[in-house]
Amino acid sequence: MQAALLIILTLAFASSNAAASVKPLAQPLKAAVPVKAAAAPPPPPPPQDEVFFGQCSRNKSWVVFRDYCYLYVENRDYWYTANEYCKRQGGYLASINDKAENIFVSKLTYCESVWTGRYAVDVDKLREPDNYRWSDGQTSNSSYHAHNFSRIIGYHQPLISLEDRFWYNNLYHAKQKFVCKVPNLGSGTPAPTPCPTNWKYLNGYCFFMPKFAATYIEADFYCNGRGAHVASLHNDLEVRALILLDLSTDECPVDVWTGLLKLNPCRIDYSTGASVCYRWSDRSGDYRGFPAWQSNNPNNDLVTNCVALNGRKIKSARCHERLRFACKKKA
Repeated sequence: MQAALLIILTLAFASSNAAASVKPLAQPLKAAVPVKAAAAPPPPPPPQDEVFFGQCSRNKSWVVFRDYCYLYVENRDYWYTANEYCKRQGGYLASINDKAENIFVSKLTYCESVWTGRYAVDVDKLREPDNYRWSDGQTSNSSYHAHNFSRIIGYHQPLISLEDRFWYNNLYHAKQKFVCKVPNLGSGTPAPTPCPTNWKYLNGYCFFMPKFAATYIEADFYCNGRGAHVASLHNDLEVRALILLDLSTDECPVDVWTGLLKLNPCRIDYSTGASVCYRWSDRSGDYRGFPAWQSNNPNNDLVTNCVALNGRKIKSARCHERLRFACKKKA
């Protein structure tokens, strides 16, 4: 009897230990929560169209825009003769493929009337944009053109000139200034210059045009804070640079402050006996006739003491007007 009881107790104890050793079933796995992929960064903005001076692989006096060099030739010639001249330089009369290039060529030429490389294939279809080609072999881009057909009076006008951002039909025997366009065979990367970032180098000086308008006093203060002055202009290259520094607007021409200021009263240059009434604010000298004044300028009153560039000529302006401006300093 005692032996039987001992066996029962032993079995009960073993059973309780076995039950205690049984582990609970694992919890069912939860469904994995999908992880959202990180949003791809936005693509970088396309590079802004810029102009570079002195970096053309063929001739340092040409202006670089994108992958081409441009030369503004101010000797008037026939379209065919002008195109042959451009061929001898390694290119053709300029083709224009989009609005940005149209603005650039317009400002390069001071919005004057110049030959382009555009011509009509069929003189009986002068009012059809798809009827035109470029002398460099490109098919005319019908999705962009600035062709104004209002001056067509006959079939003898198959050649196209650019004037103030618009393209006009012109005569076989007309003589015009013109623009040559040549591939730039350089590396495609602008050469380093001694100028700060975003400043443009030209003949020993650095130029920078902010993207806002200001009174002359504000412009002078802004430039002084960067070790510069409102730009003085002493040659055609500097005048052209001032016009081409900003291609964000198609306004042509646009008024830009210069560093030329009126002296009140005028003084006498005792070396020449001449009366000096204007002087450059960067102390680069007295005004000596360049740039030329527009007609009916300068204004000789006592309150119009500042000077703005408009196209390639200067005009009197009141200093409290808000105009674009450029800073200039030695490199």
